[in-house]
Amino acid sequence: MKKVMRINNALSVGLALLLASGTAIPVCAASDALTVVVTDEPKSLDPCDTDLSGNSRILHNNITEALVNLNPVDGSVVPSLATSWRQLDNLTWEFTLREGVTFHDGKPFDANAVVAALKRAQDPALACESGLATLKGVKFDAQALTSTTLLVKTDIVEPILPNKMSAVDIGSPATPNDGKTRSPAGTGPYRLAAWTPGQSISLAAFDGYWGEKPAIKNATIIWRAESAVRAAMVDTAEAQIAYEIAPQDGITEQDHAFPNAETSLLRIDAQVPPLNDMRVREALNLAIDRDGLVGTIFHEGAQKAMQVVSPSVFGFNPDLPVWKYNPEKARSLLAAAKADGVPVDKEIVIYGRIGIYPNSSESLEAIQAMLADAGFNARLEMLETSPWLKRLLKPWDKERQPSILQTQIDNTEGDAVFTLPNRFTTDGNQSTIADPKLDKLITDASRATGDERRTLFQEAFKYIAVDAVNIAPLFHMVSIARVAKNVNYTPDVQAGNEIKLKSISYR
Repeated sequence: MKKVMRINNALSVGLALLLASGTAIPVCAASDALTVVVTDEPKSLDPCDTDLSGNSRILHNNITEALVNLNPVDGSVVPSLATSWRQLDNLTWEFTLREGVTFHDGKPFDANAVVAALKRAQDPALACESGLATLKGVKFDAQALTSTTLLVKTDIVEPILPNKMSAVDIGSPATPNDGKTRSPAGTGPYRLAAWTPGQSISLAAFDGYWGEKPAIKNATIIWRAESAVRAAMVDTAEAQIAYEIAPQDGITEQDHAFPNAETSLLRIDAQVPPLNDMRVREALNLAIDRDGLVGTIFHEGAQKAMQVVSPSVFGFNPDLPVWKYNPEKARSLLAAAKADGVPVDKEIVIYGRIGIYPNSSESLEAIQAMLADAGFNARLEMLETSPWLKRLLKPWDKERQPSILQTQIDNTEGDAVFTLPNRFTTDGNQSTIADPKLDKLITDASRATGDERRTLFQEAFKYIAVDAVNIAPLFHMVSIARVAKNVNYTPDVQAGNEIKLKSISYR
């Protein structure tokens, strides 16, 4: 409780200083306008970069759309730019596309546009996030049979290809192929009106939208790092929706708590001593008092995790026990490793990301203290998003320090294939593990169907958490959004990746 009080006091002081400094906060409360405040600025608005949630929440289903969507209630695939689909054989899918759809730049939406978007997403030179993650490991041969009939052939069996298409947004065929764009043209209910770096992004309703027109004509997305500031902006009508409200701030009737499909964890760089020793990685997990973090720094509804997806995801392994806090055993493991010559006294850097979730800094300060108590020499370094991404994504310096990285992984698509290949296979661009056995497990699982697919993914999750101990899992997360009293909006499990502007209205 004292910890929470210190956090509240610190944030209140921070808010007072911000307001006292005269920092400009745009006021936007007209009946046809809405202001949403998030934690940080997106790194990209290119349609092929929606695999990062910070980009997706602005783009997906606002500016750009995919062929299909996933139902937030049960994860089923539902139509969007495609009205139907069917599997012709093990390697071929056919999609029927919606007619009468145009991009914001006036270009027609047709099968040729989808072919171009898929080809662009997989262009290695562009390093698209969707190509590096969702489409990783599969070669797509897309063909336009007619303007509304698309054939997609794959080089391996892709039993859930429609699910994967939900994560691939389709940009205009005029989108440049020689670099990323900052001016995306999609088919969504909103067009990009302006992106003022460091300040805000403005969206305007697209008159030519094919679907139901949004009630809100103009939307502004701004970003503030402090939870207390975001919450206060709704109270003062400077914003109508604020995301990622910290538990100590989210105590009013306007605060809506919801599971957000994110799992928080510490990624261990198991390739660098002393973290390449299994005993050290086990000691790290045993040193963390997860029960002490819930209800104080993390929301009381957060669930202790042992794997990087939530129980609703296909492939989740229900038989993995969570780590129990045992600092004595942690010290014993470190002592045994040291006796064998492992450099356990070497400094380990804890890389955190400011605002990745509420109280992100406070959580790592607490964990740093727990690690020190167990005998670790750990230093905390909190980073803004851009330098943090350099720690998250390859390439990395071969002479790098031993480190653990604060991150969280979302999976709203409902299948483990959207989480594992990019993060835990040897050639994954976020992977700190190179293990042929794990590579084969994940590859075989990705190509399997039914019970075999589930079993193989469950084995992969066990291997990562128990056999390799490549992670220090923390919690299946709960998020809080503050919504103004005069606004109709209920956040769902997809709210971490998608601000569903067209579903929002004033009372």
